[in-house]
Parts: sequence; structure tokens; C-alpha cells
Amino acid sequence: MGLALLAVVALRARHLWTAMVIATFSVTLVMSGLQSWQRHASPLSELAESGAVGTVRLRLLAEPQPAERVVVGRAELVWAEARQTRVEARVPVVILASGGLGEELLGLTAGATYDVRARIAAPEADDAAAAVLSLREVRGGVAGPNVVDSAVNAMRQGLRDAVAHSPPRQAALVPSLVVGDTSAVDATMREQFQVTALTHLMAVSGANLTLMLGVVLAAVRGLGLRGWAVRAAAVGGVAAFVLICGQEPSVHRAAAMGLVALAAVGVGAGRRTVRSLCVAVLGLVWLDPWMARSIGFALSVAACAGIVLLGPLFVSALSRWAPRWAAEALAVPLAAQLATQPIITWLSESVSVVGVLTNVLAGPFVGPTTVLGFAAALLCPLPWLAAGPGWLAGWCAQPILWLAELGAVLPAASWAWSGSAAGVVLVTIGSAALAVVLLWVLRFRWGGVGFVGLFVALAFVRPVQVGWPGPWEAVFCDVGQGDATVLNAGGGAAVVVDAGPEPAPTIACLESLHVRSVPLLVLTHYHSDHVGGAEELIRRYQPSTVLVRAGEAPPWLAEAAGRAGAELRSAVPGERIEVGSAAWRSVSAWEPAGAAVPEGEGEGSAENDASVVGVGSSGALCVLLAGDTEPAGQAVALRAAEEHAIDLAVHVLKLPHHGSSRQDPRFIAASRAALAVASAGEGNSYGHPSVSALDLARSLGMQVVRTDNQGAIAVSLGDGQLGVRTSRG
Repeated sequence: MGLALLAVVALRARHLWTAMVIATFSVTLVMSGLQSWQRHASPLSELAESGAVGTVRLRLLAEPQPAERVVVGRAELVWAEARQTRVEARVPVVILASGGLGEELLGLTAGATYDVRARIAAPEADDAAAAVLSLREVRGGVAGPNVVDSAVNAMRQGLRDAVAHSPPRQAALVPSLVVGDTSAVDATMREQFQVTALTHLMAVSGANLTLMLGVVLAAVRGLGLRGWAVRAAAVGGVAAFVLICGQEPSVHRAAAMGLVALAAVGVGAGRRTVRSLCVAVLGLVWLDPWMARSIGFALSVAACAGIVLLGPLFVSALSRWAPRWAAEALAVPLAAQLATQPIITWLSESVSVVGVLTNVLAGPFVGPTTVLGFAAALLCPLPWLAAGPGWLAGWCAQPILWLAELGAVLPAASWAWSGSAAGVVLVTIGSAALAVVLLWVLRFRWGGVGFVGLFVALAFVRPVQVGWPGPWEAVFCDVGQGDATVLNAGGGAAVVVDAGPEPAPTIACLESLHVRSVPLLVLTHYHSDHVGGAEELIRRYQPSTVLVRAGEAPPWLAEAAGRAGAELRSAVPGERIEVGSAAWRSVSAWEPAGAAVPEGEGEGSAENDASVVGVGSSGALCVLLAGDTEPAGQAVALRAAEEHAIDLAVHVLKLPHHGSSRQDPRFIAASRAALAVASAGEGNSYGHPSVSALDLARSLGMQVVRTDNQGAIAVSLGDGQLGVRTSRG
């Protein structure tokens, strides 16, 4: 009521825009409340809260896409039956599947209606979906896609077919860049694009649309057309973009933001673009209130704001010595990168040194790739003709692949940076200062050359953190929700136990310790939070031996070890392996009965208890490392230690399973450690480390340190005293 009154007062005072904003905000509040009730307080939410398993009829809204060891699909619920209850509600849901079911989910047709059997679970509080469905069985199709969906599916498949004969990396990138189809993108490419801050190119984004329309409208103007013909070409480009990319919130967001950004750099009517951006944001939040909590939306708005505020200024500076089309192609990615860097740092706890440079250099190739990709998609009824623009799109995208590959191998392509409030504030100030400097520097040709040279030089020099690591025998790397422990073997060599969930944090940790070789890599078990970075670590450091748990190793690991010439073998209880001044003593290793090689991170107790347990040492310092063992596995380790006469008494204990609540007090006490380390991710959903595990360690006289709060932990032993340093000071 109060907001409505304010709107009336503003209208009477002839503040039309103020009245519109207040009215829009009021309606948004009402709409969000209604949608929140519909999605999270409906009968479906009762089934979701209880985790019911039942039959669900749903309409697939978009092509499912692979994520980290899982396939994700977006759908609209038609009805659900579980526990003798039938719920009919047209609400959005998310579908998750892995393994064989994941492959089956990938094969389903967007726009079609299916009956499936699934476990209905509650979403996160800020999720736009009403429920999360864990797929158990696809029972069959009920109805095919409508005419529009069929056309979209045909065009997307036509694009994939048009690039099928291109080199594999081109064939993976073009559909990803053009329509957000990441199904062919492998982990290595994903990691390279993340390190070089090019990940946004793999998603449907306003920046991509802006660059694509820039090419289209430049071609239209080159033909001598002006006025309404140019506007018609812009509208046609946006319509094609929305049609081919699909009817999803992210596509609508990209279209709105792209048009605003396009106007900002002078391709359209470039006046009052800040007001246009505000109206676009309010309109999008009105249509889908959950966008207000979306990281993708925040990045899109920030990028668009950067283009709106900085884009014209960069274009003006660059146009003093470069053609305007080149100035626009360079200004858009540069402005977007500077504006989004604080959010990216908050998410990734890193600053991509090469990100500004790679985005600037990649920008001119995005538009042509997108235009040619759309042409190939639209020519899908004539595959022999579509192959031409598809092949050209692949080679237009090739420079982007080269930039990602080259940028990712630079020694300091990405700098670790705190994602705390203070860290983000510093990055924000730095980005603003860099923007001011560039506005002056880029006015001169040699200034542009110097800008490129400076960032290339910075990519070769990693900043030195004062006091880190200092003298060290063991370091527990901060790799998020996962494990990676390094034992100093002397002479730049190290023994590494587990490789973290992603390669980048683990490798950054090793580089900060000046590790040049890893003769021995121990992988305690195959959950992804322990082996996610293993393939890249093996490729880069070429270990002589990779030690794993009992049983058959997964094919990817066998292939990676074979390519590196490493011996891949199972740990044998009682064995001792020496590497320089470091050593590894295997305590226990057993194979879970009947268990297949796991694909996910999960909480599977059988795989956790199969973890290799060992005592690692560097010099006189001893560390007990027990992977993710739970009480059953810890009991096995106690018996094995007694059988093989292995003393479990050490200086440092890495709390098993990230400090979960499932611990055997006898095992923890047997370590007689002075220091307990919990390796976990900040704010993780598992509740690691648990209060009970921390209290248990403290009750046994141990000091506790943890990577989620303190960053990487470096431990040294001198004159009988433990020294501890943390990367966060």
C-alpha cells in the first residue's frame, strides 16, 4: 500500500519514470510472492520435503546438458503421483541423472512429454525450481514436441551436424558458443576457458549477442542500408537468437541485456542506455523474480553495466587510431571483463591475469563465429549447404581455442585471491583504477601495445605472498571441498596424496611451493573430490608411480598413467616407498565388495572405507592420512596396523572424510597427534568439518586448523616443535 501511494505521488508530480519504477517494483513483489507460494508451498512441495519416489509426467523445456559427472535437465511438471497422492501443477523442475540414466536423459527430445520414475526432493531455498527429480527410470514418451520446438531441435541438430567434420575441439566449441550446447565440451577445455576467463563464451550471454549483432549490422550498413532497414536487421537477429537458443530465462536475459549493450556502443540508438538497462532489469525480474538471486543474472547485469558505462568511452579512445569496427569489437569484452571481475573473484577466489587480454583478443572472433553458426543452423534442411558456414564457423572459433590453450599454460595465468569482502573490495578498486588508466592509455597506438605487453608479462610472474610457505614439510592445500596433501621430498620434488576436485587449485598450490616434480602420487579412492585434478596433475608432473586403492582402476586413470609412463598399482599394506627425504607407508587398502568404480563425489560409505590409509613423512615429521574412511574403514586400518607392526602415532592427523561426524574415537586416539587438520570447502553443504569431530580431536589434546577458514596449511617441525603457517595469514 505504501509503495502504491508513493507511485501516485510521483505520478502527480510528473515524475513518470519514478512512478513506473515504483509500480514495477510493487508488482514484482506481488508476483514473486505468488510464484514462491505456487512453487514452494504447493502439494508438490510436501512430496518433495518427504523425498517421495513416484511417477512424474513432465515436459522437457530444453536439451539436457552434462555437468560435473551428472546430467542436468530443465522441465515443466504436468503431474506427479507418489504415496497415493496425485499433484497437478505447471511448475518448473530440475532433473538429475548420472551413469547410464544420464546418457538416457541426454537422448531425450526437448519439447517432448515423458513419464518417468524419480525421487522428488526439495530444492535449495533460493532455487527457481519447485522440486529436484533424481531420475530412476524413463518409462516412455507421451507426446512429441510442438512445431516450434521441433524446428528449434532441427536447427540445433543441424548446427551439430554442420560442424561434425571439423576438428573435435572446434566441433565442441561452436555449438557451445552459438546456442549454449556444452554436451561435447570436455573437462580440459572447460578448465582452460575457466583459467582464461572465457567461460562466459560457453553460455548464452548478452555479450555474445552484442558481438553477433555488431557483425550483422556492420554487414547491413556495408551494403548501404540505413534507418529502418538496420533496425529490422537487429530485430531479426534477436528473433533468430531467441528462436534457436530456446525459450529459457537465460536466453531472454541475454536478449534484453544484449540489446541494451548494443545501444551503448553506438550500434543502435545509444542514448539513455542506463535508463534502458534499469528498465530491462526490472522487466526481467518481474517476469522471473528468481533471477534476482541468480549468479548468471548478476554477471549479465554487471557486464551490461560495464558495456553501457565504459564501452562508449573505450570506443572513443580506441577510435583515435583504430577503425571503429575494431574499436567496438575490442571495447565490449574489455568493459565487460572489468565490470564482472569482482563477482568472478568472489565466486572463484582468483583473478585471471590473462582474462582481460584473452577477452579482448577473442572478442573479434565471437561475432563471426556466432553469425556463421546461426547460418548453419538455419540451413539445416540443406545439410550439404550448411556444411560450408559450419566449417567456416569452426575456423573462426579456432583462435579462441588457441587463446584458451596458450593462456592456460602460462605460469601465472590466474592469481589466487581471497573471495572475502575485503578481497572483493580491493579487486573492485583495482578494476576501477585500471579502467581509468586504460581510458588514457588506449588513446595511443603504443599504449595499446604496452597494455598487451604488460598483461603478458604479469602472466609469467606469480605474486609472492609474504611469509608463505616458509619452511615446510607438509602442506594441506586449500582446494575447496576435497583433499590434496603435499609432502616435501626435497630438491623441488614432492609426494602428493589426492588431487582435489579440480586441477587448478591443486596445481596453484604446488606452484606456490615451488614443486617441480611429483615422483609419487597417491589417490586414496575414486570420489571426484579426491581425483578430479588427477588427470591434469599426471599429465603435467609425469609421476613415476601412481598408488591407488585395491581393485580395478577407472579407465581414464589407466589411460592417463599410460600416457605419462607411470606405474599404476594398488597399495599393499605394510609397504614403504621412499622418495628423497619423504616416505609413504601403506597401512590398509581394501576393495569394496561388488562395488563398481564410482563416478560421483557422493557419500558412499563403501567407497569411502576403501580409501588407502597411510603414514606419510617428510624428514622427521609424520602425518596420518586416511582418505575418507569412516568407522568401518578406520577399524580395518587399526587391525592392519597391528598386524604389520605399524605405529600410527604421528605429529599431524588429517581428519578422515573432511572431519565428518562418522569417526572411530579409537582410530583418532591412536594417532596421538598434536595437530588435527580438517580439509573442507567453505560453506559446503555436507556440514564438514562437524562439531563432533572437532570436539573429539580437541578432547584428545589436539590443536585444530581447517582449510575452509584459514586456507592452505603449511606444517614444519624444528627442534621438536611444530610450526604452522596459513595462506590466509
